Amino acid sequence: MPDSVINWSYPFAGNAASPLANLTSLAKANGGHYPMGANGLWHGGVHFDKGTDTVFDQSSVRCIADGEVIAYRIDEQYPISEYTGDIPLIKRAPFSTGFVLVRHRLALPPLGKTSTSIAPALTFYSLYMHLQDWAGYQQRTTLPRPEFWGDGTYRVETQGSSLNVRAEASQNAPILAALANGARVKIGAINGGFRKLLSIVSGSSVPALEPTGGEENLPGYLASKFLKAQYEPQTKDKVVVLDTPISIKAGALIGHLGQYQNQSEGMPQALLHLEVFSCEDVPAFIASSRAHAARLPDEQKTLLKIHKGASKLIPHRAGISASNPPNISDGGVTIGVDLILPQSLLDNLPANAKLVVPPSTEGVSGTPEIRWWRLDNLLADQDGKPISGWLAEQEMITTRHSPWEWEGYDFIENSERSAGALAYHLEALRRLTDDERANYQSMIDLSDKGPIKQRLHAILDGNGDRKITLEEIRTAISKPWHAQSIAQLITRHESEWFWNPGKWDELDELMDHSPTVPNLDWVEEKKRIEKLAWWKDLAGKYGIAADGVAWHFHTLELIGKFHKTETPLITMEMLQITKPSSNKNYYEEILPYLNEYAHAYKVNTPLRIAHFLAQIGHESGFRVRSENGNYSATRMREIFGCKGGKDNYVKATDECSLGRLRNRLWTHESEYANNPRNLLSFVYASRMGNGDEASQEGYKFRGRGIIQLTGKNNYRKYTEIHNRANPSDAQNFVENPDMIATITRYGIESGFVYWAMVKANDIADTDKPTDLTLAINGGMNGHSDRVECLNKLKEHMKL
Repeated sequence: MPDSVINWSYPFAGNAASPLANLTSLAKANGGHYPMGANGLWHGGVHFDKGTDTVFDQSSVRCIADGEVIAYRIDEQYPISEYTGDIPLIKRAPFSTGFVLVRHRLALPPLGKTSTSIAPALTFYSLYMHLQDWAGYQQRTTLPRPEFWGDGTYRVETQGSSLNVRAEASQNAPILAALANGARVKIGAINGGFRKLLSIVSGSSVPALEPTGGEENLPGYLASKFLKAQYEPQTKDKVVVLDTPISIKAGALIGHLGQYQNQSEGMPQALLHLEVFSCEDVPAFIASSRAHAARLPDEQKTLLKIHKGASKLIPHRAGISASNPPNISDGGVTIGVDLILPQSLLDNLPANAKLVVPPSTEGVSGTPEIRWWRLDNLLADQDGKPISGWLAEQEMITTRHSPWEWEGYDFIENSERSAGALAYHLEALRRLTDDERANYQSMIDLSDKGPIKQRLHAILDGNGDRKITLEEIRTAISKPWHAQSIAQLITRHESEWFWNPGKWDELDELMDHSPTVPNLDWVEEKKRIEKLAWWKDLAGKYGIAADGVAWHFHTLELIGKFHKTETPLITMEMLQITKPSSNKNYYEEILPYLNEYAHAYKVNTPLRIAHFLAQIGHESGFRVRSENGNYSATRMREIFGCKGGKDNYVKATDECSLGRLRNRLWTHESEYANNPRNLLSFVYASRMGNGDEASQEGYKFRGRGIIQLTGKNNYRKYTEIHNRANPSDAQNFVENPDMIATITRYGIESGFVYWAMVKANDIADTDKPTDLTLAINGGMNGHSDRVECLNKLKEHMKL
């Protein structure tokens, strides 16, 4: 069994949204909602598709918790369903059957260091379905591959044409042979920066190397930095059930979204079906967890519950502050919904949206400390309309809970027949004939009275017609209070990955299929469903139930409950201090990227952050932009001419400090004034790796991003650094320079890359703003403004 989960991760890198925002973002998915899909049938997971790719970074799929891989399947190439379409045309629809199944163990936390009791634990599984096929990895050779494939081969990738095989693990050791770029090898143990060469899988060495003492024991060592792992599945198009599970950490690579096309869709789309389930007695475990939680210390109560009808929101007014807070007796709007807020969401509110009123000692008993939170559009009134305002955290009115209490969770055992669920769905869409309605009315009524429908009616049925549609599901999920209520359902049902032909055959009549008059598209669809199934390959192994029945959790709700959110390095308050006039919505857009790259490029101490923000605030105001270059004759000479004397275009401290007196800006004024392409091609010619003026590379590699990355050499370095840090998102900024100005993520990362290239962290550590301005700007332009901003940030950060 795996060790108990310690770390949790969202399934995509860089996810910085709050748990509630993640839940409501799923409303953007085209289908595949929990616990009922767009077709009206029960659905045990959630989908990420083209509807959610603007919210989540879906470039790779990550493991949600510590565990062990027990099975996987990778398609050689996506299988194809052939639907009749508009005869005689045949619609060929690819669909990924690739998946990875990970087993996890969730153990209750210890009660204390001296406790010797063994706490109950729950075995659960995370399933990542519809992953990329093998052909996709062959076509996109830069994509990283999951390590649990682990065949141990590596590809030679050097800057030159070959890699030397050294006699010893040393750069100075004699050269035995050379391996060409692209050769695939198997290697052994690490020795410093080298790996022992075992065998050559493809390609050859010059001269040829002979094994010494065994088939996989070639002489020599290879420099590790020129070897790229080339993991490959054990087999393709077949479920691989591992004899020995392979440990995997939260956040480790699982794979990449595969292609999937439904019969009703015009083209395939990238899709991930993600679900969490357990084959154990989940209600019994949660009962034990709730009893256990009652004995846990108060500091583990990291959830704040707001109770329907108990609290009110007091509207915001000008002047509210810690010294002038709202008053409990102020008029407000009664909250009409239950909602649980994680402490991480509260902690990440802006400073002016959270107040602490100290206790009063006046009167006989005084008043306790009161915490106020300003909550915008998270709650609703008694009519279900969103409301905003100040909430007072009050004992007995708002309550604190531990995640281990599973507050608000409920269990539903759903044994509804598929025919009843589909008939209900078709009736909701007004697609049943009178005869079909009469034949299936009893099933429709049973479906309507089933446990899931009864629970969802009050939430989803917005128009009161007692029929639940896809649009009503999306509308409900877009509201935090509804999204959370739905996500707290734990449902028991037969898995859709358990092939049960009878369940699908009973839908034949509703699909207008019979032996004498077949519906060929339905026949093809059933073949697809069977091919997608994998459960029976694991039934009875690793705790997987033989009957295909399991308890299912909402994946993002479970992650959000236990995931420990890091305190952001850079906050909204810091940006507002740096550039208070900028658009707050834009700041909210870029904050996740700023924090992601602050971690990645080690801008992670208060002093480094203060210097970084002060410099970037002056350079660009955090705007991702491209160098203008469209200047009048006078202005272009002021900036680029470097001419002294009577024209007085150069500051005394900077007079031609870069040694570039450009007389052509006077003698050929008409060529360059108000002509960005000509001007920048001239002033940046034959510098920073650019070609001559005629090449126009000065213009092509003009300044872009939040620090105005400039010059071909810098674009090349950015490409190398980015691809090394983000192998699943390989880019070529030399070939596609405009990406730095047009895609926010890259424009921001380019600033951090330039910061790293000039070793700005080292300078910031010495707290020398003059040296830092010189390193970033190349001169002292705007230095006083940068220092003034730095001092404000230091005061805010108490440096």
